[in-house]
Parts: sequence; structure tokens; C-alpha cells
Amino acid sequence: MTKASAVETVAAVLERDLNLTIEKWIERVNKTKKLADVKLDREERMGHLPRLLEDIVTRLRLAKDVTPPSSSAARDHGTVRFNQGYTVSMLIEESRLLQVSIFETLHRNQNTLDPQVVLLDVMTIADECDNQLGHTIDTFMVEEEKKKIHVAA
Repeated sequence: MTKASAVETVAAVLERDLNLTIEKWIERVNKTKKLADVKLDREERMGHLPRLLEDIVTRLRLAKDVTPPSSSAARDHGTVRFNQGYTVSMLIEESRLLQVSIFETLHRNQNTLDPQVVLLDVMTIADECDNQLGHTIDTFMVEEEKKKIHVAA
């Protein structure tokens, strides 16, 4: 195989290794006491990740001058995690672990990635993860406010 034929995009690698990236994320979450203490089954724990990762892949494939669409998966995730008893700091930790898991996937595949664009794609991933986290926290905070109003009523 020639070097040219072995080059893959970051988006293609993330798509191909989606399940392994999720597995690595679950391993990290299960080793993080404050997250593991919230007892969830596997689907409750990771059910949102395929959609969030698809949003990241979509963002990577957008032209650089195109504004990315808002992530409905991230907003839904905020509501779900609020109802599961998470805190904002837990959401942040979950997002951090996702980024670490994604970067581990890229590291495992570094020999097939184009070194001329990989760092730009890593920047896009970090930006998209932070953007998604912002949407998640915004929705989480709305749910928290609703609960305060309901309790006060």
C-alpha cells in the first residue's frame, strides 16, 4: 500500500472507530467515581454518544466558512442528565473524557491521518465538543430553573 492510498480523514477514522471510541469513553467513565456513582445501565450511560459523535463528524466535513448547525443531541443530553441526577461539573467531566477518548482514537490511527490537516481537525473537534457542552449545560440549567419554579409553587 502506498502512503497516498493509506491517508484517511479524521472524520472517516471517527466514523469507522465510533464503537471503539465509545467503549474507551465508557471505560473512563466507569473509572471516574463521581460519574460511576450515578447508577445507569449501558444505554442510559452512552445512548447519546453516537449522535454527538455524528455531529462532530458532520462538523469536520463542513466547509470551514460554514456555521455549524446547533446540536439537538447536546440539548437532549442536558435534559436527560438533569433527570438522572447529574451536576454541571459531571457534565464537564463527561465531555472531557469524550475528548480524551476521541484523541486516543486519533492517536491509534495517526499513521493513516494526513499530518497537514490533523491539527486543524483536532481544533475543530475541541471547539465542537465545547459547543455541544455549552448546549448541554444551557438545557440542564433550564431544567434546573423549571424544578425551582415547580418546587416554589
